[in-house]
Amino acid sequence: MVKQDINDFNARVKRIKNPRNKSYYDPDLGMHIPKRVPRDQIKKKVQHDEDSYLGKFIVAMVIGAVALMFAQVVRIRFFGLSLDSDVMLALELFVAFWAMLLLSTLLRKRHIFDRIGQLAGIGAMMVAGHNLIWRWPEQMAYIYTDAHVQQVLQQTEELSLVWGAAVLTL
Repeated sequence: MVKQDINDFNARVKRIKNPRNKSYYDPDLGMHIPKRVPRDQIKKKVQHDEDSYLGKFIVAMVIGAVALMFAQVVRIRFFGLSLDSDVMLALELFVAFWAMLLLSTLLRKRHIFDRIGQLAGIGAMMVAGHNLIWRWPEQMAYIYTDAHVQQVLQQTEELSLVWGAAVLTL
């Protein structure tokens, strides 16, 4: 009986190795099994035509904005530091880039187009992020602190842009 099992196994291997066969019949499975499967059958084609580039860019900008918001929360709520020096700005940008890399890795948004959008989101949040505090001051007081929200409301105007120390009203 063992010899019969070995002979069956050797016959199956011989059928598989036969170079003229593109497939072989497996009696246990009851079907023909292809020896070589083309790559396009193994990997399904990813359809990028359906996705909007504007939508992808907006999602990437939101990731960047959330990363800078995370960096601001760490700076304000946990360390209680104000943004008075270039060192604090550099530290905040470092934490924002770290958070951006982490979020983009988790969300699988790591292409160059996504990175450009994420950097644009960080820039937009730096310039116009205080308008979120103007829009929802009570909710932002939970995220940041009450003192920070009051400071932003005193130093800026609604629907404005902050460029360096200048506040530009729209």
